[in-house]
Amino acid sequence: MKIRSRKFEGRCAKHKRYNPGVDGRGGIVGACARCTLLCDIWESALKLNQLIRKYDPNYDDLKRPPEPKPPEVDPRQMSLIL
Repeated sequence: MKIRSRKFEGRCAKHKRYNPGVDGRGGIVGACARCTLLCDIWESALKLNQLIRKYDPNYDDLKRPPEPKPPEVDPRQMSLIL
């Protein structure tokens, strides 16, 4: 099952500086519907991460995937270059 493959970058057209991670629900100006939706999305993402960690406590989504090893150089090919 693939869940967290989507990157979401959303901003309210009227309140471009609103950030639900920093401002929370108290930062919503005038009960703006789009800012409220952004806050709902933010809270849902936090809840999803909590559930994933509860299901598999050893899962570490902050760890970088290992870098692929460079292919080993075939010594026969090096003789052609030198």
